[in-house]
Amino acid sequence: MAVKSISFYITLGSFIAGVLLASFVPVPRAGVFIGLSACLFSAIIARLHRRRIPVLALSVCAGIGFFLGALRFDLSQSDEHPLDRYIGRRATIEGVICAEPDQKADGQRFCFQPEKGGDRIVVSGPKTPRYTYGDELVVTATLKLPENFETFEGGPEFDYVSYLAKDDIRYKMSFPKIQRTGNGRGNPIVAALISMKSAFMDRIRKYLPEPESSFVGGLILGEKGTLPEDVTEDFRRSGLTHILVLSGSNVTVVAESLLAVFSFLPRTMGRAAGGISVVLFALMTGASATTVRATIMALIHLFADGMGRPYDVVRALVVSACIMLLQNPCILAFDISFQLSFLATIAVIFVAPLVKERLSFIPERFGLRETLSMTIGTQIFTLPFILSKMGEISVIALIPNLLVLPAVPYAMLGGFAVGVAGFVSRFVAVPIAWVTDILLLSMLKVVEMFGALSFATIKAPVGAPLCVISYIGLVVVLICLRRRDSSRQTSS
Repeated sequence: MAVKSISFYITLGSFIAGVLLASFVPVPRAGVFIGLSACLFSAIIARLHRRRIPVLALSVCAGIGFFLGALRFDLSQSDEHPLDRYIGRRATIEGVICAEPDQKADGQRFCFQPEKGGDRIVVSGPKTPRYTYGDELVVTATLKLPENFETFEGGPEFDYVSYLAKDDIRYKMSFPKIQRTGNGRGNPIVAALISMKSAFMDRIRKYLPEPESSFVGGLILGEKGTLPEDVTEDFRRSGLTHILVLSGSNVTVVAESLLAVFSFLPRTMGRAAGGISVVLFALMTGASATTVRATIMALIHLFADGMGRPYDVVRALVVSACIMLLQNPCILAFDISFQLSFLATIAVIFVAPLVKERLSFIPERFGLRETLSMTIGTQIFTLPFILSKMGEISVIALIPNLLVLPAVPYAMLGGFAVGVAGFVSRFVAVPIAWVTDILLLSMLKVVEMFGALSFATIKAPVGAPLCVISYIGLVVVLICLRRRDSSRQTSS
């Protein structure tokens, strides 16, 4: 590997390490500046003597990356919480809904930004009346601090406080008295995209029954709030919860479809239009960590292809992580979806190929070997993390994943076609919806069948130390297997 590539990975990797350490250990800002200054001074020396002191140059890269990461996290923190004086008291607060409300089967929840600034509030209320992004409200209720909770009795504790804090949410209000005083206070582009998504989902719900419509809404747009609780439980027990959210693979399908739509344009214009459409799609779906990661990697792929340069998926993954941490460094330690998304992507890049080489007896038809290797690789590599965070794992996940995953792209295509056709003609939408409904219902039946098995899941919570040790062991095993495969290829 070239020195430039090594320094690239060391710098960005150290930046991530700096953010991670600062997330748990207070790093004095003065110390960060002193360390950063020392690294910059050393960088000048390393530049003048790069042939003589390569180790110093790489050490400088590591130091600069680490201190910048620690500094970025430190700058994201604030000690000013003006609403703390209302904690435990009934308060009336004016503000604006700053994100699309999360509609649930039994109510709604939204993020509320106080008019006078400060930390945000998560507000839980009844299902009606429905509120939208950008609504101006006056809410009255007792202001409380959120609390951590156990995922199940005796299971690992979910750090709900830090999970909310990563989005600047410090308080909560439950079933307040709400008065709507205005609307349209949000970003007009985001508001328009949310309106488009809502209209699209209305068309889908018009032609597809529940829970099929909510299911396909999750596949295409990440909508899952209205799924019945028992259906969501079946997905969890069968190890298929990941398809209820807009996963990286689903975003990839959408990105490829958008590029195909603009393929009639000249190459540069088509790729630019496709890239802009992917960004708008990410904004429309709420810009979750998984969606943003997949979107950035897709844009890097487009840029590399446009420049005529090879696409390095590992470099794209590292760059996307650093870009996201620059925007919000708190997600590294406190956003489970961010962590799980990157672990799953690492598994697809490094673990799945090793598994695939050992499944040569599985036929390639219908992408069976590819699906099986990716499923096994992802299950293996994310297992310690899931057990440490959730304390529970589905032991039957492999089979339902093999049965359901191959049908996901077709279900997405069918759901999208129903939504588009719903704007055009009922006579076009109905037959498409009928075929799509059969496919969705079949997938849901598989989920229901496996979710009903009494032995579908086991509870085996593991602590953070054991999780770290497990990943050290996994990395060692992966390195050994890759070296063995490389030596076999060289000898042959």
